[in-house]
Amino acid sequence: MSQKKILTRLAESGVLYHSKGWMPGTAGNLSIKDEKDSDVFWVSGSGLDKNKLSRKDFLPVQIESGKVLEGWKGREGLKPSAETSIHRAVYKAFPEMGCSLHVHTPESNLVEIGVNKENPIEELPLLPLEIIKAFGIWDENPNVSVPVLYNYPSVQEISDHLESYLIEHKPRVPFCIIEKHGITVWGKDLVQANRHLEAADFLLKVRAMSK
Repeated sequence: MSQKKILTRLAESGVLYHSKGWMPGTAGNLSIKDEKDSDVFWVSGSGLDKNKLSRKDFLPVQIESGKVLEGWKGREGLKPSAETSIHRAVYKAFPEMGCSLHVHTPESNLVEIGVNKENPIEELPLLPLEIIKAFGIWDENPNVSVPVLYNYPSVQEISDHLESYLIEHKPRVPFCIIEKHGITVWGKDLVQANRHLEAADFLLKVRAMSK
């Protein structure tokens, strides 16, 4: 599939997530690796309304440097989202992953377990539901947790803690939560990342209903 078609599908996903209330206003951002260069990913630009996202709203960023690919000529004024560093953290920790989705689902915003600047990451045990199989986890009565991060004012601080955690712990579930902020999921491609997002959202909805 061409890069244009891939970005079109990613943009269409953004419109869908907006309709579900997962990307209200300009919140959230989506990314996917370049088809030809695995050291580059395309990320949605800053300050864009997701209800009319198009493939031209994405720009290429180098994973290592975090800078827009030199020589790229796209839409004037388009710049990477501040949360681009979150996507970089995922790709640096998991080079085999090809897509990362950062959205603001209501249930992820309800997660509050008391992380703070002194204790910026805690693990939240997930209910051992059947839907966990969507992550490729087939254990009977699975005992798995998701990392929850403190919502620093600086996104870079969030990303630094996330990258260190992912590299050190390699969590079994392909998502993380930023407290009072949102959820980031990842997968080998858009199809898998979307599956992980739907499963994670279901888990958090059931958790919210059970409280």
